[in-house]
Amino acid sequence: MRGQNKKHRTIRKCKSGPNFTGQHLLHNPKTIKQLIETACLQSTDTVLEIGAGKGGLTFPIAEKAGRVIAVEIDADFVGALRAKSKGCPKIKIIQGDIREMRLPVEPFCVVANIPFSITTAIFEKLLGAEGKAFQKGALILEKGAARRFTEGSTLDPRLLMWRMNFQFEMRTVVPRTHFAPPPRVDAAIIQIVRRDHPLVPANDAKRFMAFAAYALSEPRQLAAEALKGIFTPAQLKTALKNARVDRERAVALLSQEQWASLFHTMRQHVAPYRWPKM
Repeated sequence: MRGQNKKHRTIRKCKSGPNFTGQHLLHNPKTIKQLIETACLQSTDTVLEIGAGKGGLTFPIAEKAGRVIAVEIDADFVGALRAKSKGCPKIKIIQGDIREMRLPVEPFCVVANIPFSITTAIFEKLLGAEGKAFQKGALILEKGAARRFTEGSTLDPRLLMWRMNFQFEMRTVVPRTHFAPPPRVDAAIIQIVRRDHPLVPANDAKRFMAFAAYALSEPRQLAAEALKGIFTPAQLKTALKNARVDRERAVALLSQEQWASLFHTMRQHVAPYRWPKM
């Protein structure tokens, strides 16, 4: 225990400021191995690592991938990483805030123990319009956040849109003791994979989110009730039949595929003036 406490003190000393990004450095070898294996990396992959810290993930990733772009905001960590990676040309160290950086334009993967406090901002960047080249990833999140991203249904139109383009799976829980300093709660590894065929085109993202937000404004409503303000009675009958949705099913329980089918029926058969406003 004394050795572990000493490690925590050392990490805190090398930080140039407060841990404002919620970064907890992963140090458990088993979890590092699990995270990298979850990413299913190939020797030709370009990997973006967000929050590289002291390089606990950076160098093991480099053994599997073709190129590693390691992003770290802390100047002390960046200096140490650059010194350690001098003999490894496939590793590129970038100092900066991932929220303000341009993502790679060529296909890339992400393997990262991300700063917990900016999880949503990172996901918006990777899974939104800016992340067109993002293909797959293995990320560590707070356990609660990992569950929200991977549970069967969601009331969040933005997350629902992301699911039109990506598949999410929670793989394993990571005990808080595997980090230094340890977070207040356990974490989890999630896998993200871009769908080969998106359920809704990316250029329809805002329109789809408006559609989902309208239907989910009262999530306990039955599907037929939630959608009757968009579709005429005849259109609604067709939409529910095409999506294989029971009229008595709660709208909050619809699957990704059912949401996509209903949206496409709206686009094809409903007059634009009836579409929910963006």
